[in-house]
Amino acid sequence: MTNPKQAQSSGLRRTALAAAVAAACMGVCAGANAFEVDTGNDDMQVRFDNTVRYNLGYRVEKQDPAVLANPNNDDGDRNFKRHSIVMNRVDLLSELDVVYQKKFGARVSAASWYDRAYSGNFDNTSLATSNHLVNGAPAFGLSNYANRYYNGLSGEWLDAFVFGTVDLGNMPLTVRAGRHNVYWGEALANPVHGINYGQAPLDLAKAQATPGVEVKELARPRAQLSGQLQATSDLSIAGQYFFKWEAARLPEAGTYYGAADLLQRGGESLILAPGVRALHGRDIGPKGRGDWGLAARWSPEWLDGTLGFYARNFSDILPQTILMGAAPRQYFLNYADDIDMYGVSLTRNIAGVSFGMDLNYRKNMPLASDSIVITSLARLPAHGDVLGARGETLHGVFNVIGTVNSTPMFDSASWNAELAWSRLLSVTNDPNNVFKGRTGYTAIDRVSKDFFGVSLGFTPTWFQIFPGADLSMPVNYSRGLSGNSTVSSGGNKYAGSWSVGLALDLYSKYRFDLKYVDAFGHYTVNSATGAVAASAGAGALLNDRGALYATFKTSF
Repeated sequence: MTNPKQAQSSGLRRTALAAAVAAACMGVCAGANAFEVDTGNDDMQVRFDNTVRYNLGYRVEKQDPAVLANPNNDDGDRNFKRHSIVMNRVDLLSELDVVYQKKFGARVSAASWYDRAYSGNFDNTSLATSNHLVNGAPAFGLSNYANRYYNGLSGEWLDAFVFGTVDLGNMPLTVRAGRHNVYWGEALANPVHGINYGQAPLDLAKAQATPGVEVKELARPRAQLSGQLQATSDLSIAGQYFFKWEAARLPEAGTYYGAADLLQRGGESLILAPGVRALHGRDIGPKGRGDWGLAARWSPEWLDGTLGFYARNFSDILPQTILMGAAPRQYFLNYADDIDMYGVSLTRNIAGVSFGMDLNYRKNMPLASDSIVITSLARLPAHGDVLGARGETLHGVFNVIGTVNSTPMFDSASWNAELAWSRLLSVTNDPNNVFKGRTGYTAIDRVSKDFFGVSLGFTPTWFQIFPGADLSMPVNYSRGLSGNSTVSSGGNKYAGSWSVGLALDLYSKYRFDLKYVDAFGHYTVNSATGAVAASAGAGALLNDRGALYATFKTSF
């Protein structure tokens, strides 16, 4: 059993040590560029890049009593009390690229990390409500899985693929095989409603901690075979076939942004009543391979833009939940497959402003559902099937990106805005009557026919505030405008997040960031217990996690 955290001064000493390591790296790496290997062959290029990042996070807000009172939402909140260090992390990203004749090659990348904030000295003192288990008994701390990915020292492979380009007549064909990303559509900020949803396992834990992060930065590599044919000067055709599936990464149980103690691989138990728990059973994923997609992108001169057409069949990366209420009590995360998507995208520049749009129709899409309670393990679905609701949905994103020239207030600025929308067309399957838009369901997260949400970003910049230094002030804000989305994590009215900070780029090599991050949303309270009864989105359960983050990053 891990003891509660000791004096804050010890945490600050550990923080100072990690900061010193980052500063030392800055000195060693000064003046270094990406390492290019001299192969002695002009046809062969080898490049080795490394990026080091240090993050320090400090909790500003106090704990919300209503969140603490719910035994299945409190672990992450209790583990880090007000004024705690919530992140003390060093990351290393290494990338190796080998290219022959600019046509063939391979790429490998890997990440490693260590976060002292998750070393085990947590603030949680409520053993009875801890969902973490050791030898079947409640304990303080994290699961082995969460400990690996949040504490470390650990690492993982990211990209690992080969590629080649050949000419088919006058049509260049590029093929990639292995773990890599292919990103379709024009979604900028919303990771759920774009054409790209389900193409890659999204890192939604990163999204929660980094308001304003682009969707492309959330996508993780996936084993696949992909290709693109440049059929004409203005028409390209692409396809992909997947060999492996991976779920989205959600904030794990007990971590700072972990809003639900049953999630994800780090979730170990669900408290049903005092002294009564359901254990995390083996999750029921899709078949694992067979997802595919086709795309065509057309850029005629008269359009002054690009029009895209897409057809995909994919597996969901977000789960529904099944609860076995009778002995042996267990719960399961359940993922659907065989979802059809048909979409269109458009991007073009008008008067110096970039406009982008995605519109997609989904058939057999899992819908927001209550946990499905079963009384026999024989009722568990086969891989790819779900017991919750499915239906037909429409989704869209519309975004604009622009810049502002010099003004008396700043030297330059960039801005972006994105509107996200979803609509429920029909519920095609709900055998257990668990859809959150069903007749009689009145909780705060009741599904609406339409959902609208907005994301905004504005970054003014001041150049050369002293020699070699540029200063910027990124500001990001997102919220649901109306309705509750019909799909999981699709958005909720009044729920969102925001951040504001300062960033210093030094000699185009070192970057220092200082920012404040917070979330917000609405929930209802059980009048008898004072605990959160239902919430409209994760932001509602994270409304007390406002934190200040300092970051240093450099590459060599």
